[in-house]
Amino acid sequence: MPLPLTGPGVRFNPSRDSNARYGTVEMVRGLVDAGARVERELGGLPVTINDLSYESGGPIPHHRSHQSGRDVDVFFYQLDAEGEPIESVGAFFDPSGSGVDFRDLADASDDVALRLDIPRTWLFLQALIEDDGAQLQHIFVAEHLRTLLMDYARGHGVPTATIARFAGMSCQPSYPHDDHFHFRFFCAPDDIPKGCRDSPPMYPWQRRKLEDAGVRPRPLAPRRKQAKAKVVTHQEAREAAGPMDAEVEHWLDRRQQWLDQPHPGRAYCP
Repeated sequence: MPLPLTGPGVRFNPSRDSNARYGTVEMVRGLVDAGARVERELGGLPVTINDLSYESGGPIPHHRSHQSGRDVDVFFYQLDAEGEPIESVGAFFDPSGSGVDFRDLADASDDVALRLDIPRTWLFLQALIEDDGAQLQHIFVAEHLRTLLMDYARGHGVPTATIARFAGMSCQPSYPHDDHFHFRFFCAPDDIPKGCRDSPPMYPWQRRKLEDAGVRPRPLAPRRKQAKAKVVTHQEAREAAGPMDAEVEHWLDRRQQWLDQPHPGRAYCP
């Protein structure tokens, strides 16, 4: 089903292809409910949701996944320099939760200072994690932002079980995800007999859910051999971007500190 272009607490990014906003019923409902909960409890601006999948699935430009309606990219909630909610953009955030919206990369006069809106961002996560019907599997996010969110949850009375699930399902992949979340959702129990296949990991609580539903997860089929997509290096991307003001260069240099994938030894970190 399509994600609504707008709704209480959510909006599909108008700069993205609106044909790429299809997901499973469970995932779309989970996203809409989570955004509505944040609006209801904390107010502010809607969460900005980027690509899901095409209506019929299959490869989608600029993504290796997003082919089965169970992947979605979501911007973090953001604040301006005065601490007021601001429309979210794809700005990357440092270990202190600071970021900059570099609009014209060569013009420092239009830079906008940003802060990660940790309370709203965490509540959106909490709503997804606690939504048993949505069946969230992975949260891909930069390690330093994961730490900020974990520290906030521990200091604000979040249920221990919710924090434990966040700890288990969140991880920094090879690309750091310091400018957005990537969420992956499990196959719904009624979709598994129809052929839906899950990638690992299969958490203990998910196994129990499937056992209660009387179904067994189906592992992924062997991958077909196919040409690998060209991967652009960070240096190539910098060179292709053209002239940049000194502050942009400074941020890109700092970003090298967290580009390498950490290896924390977590049980479920891919």
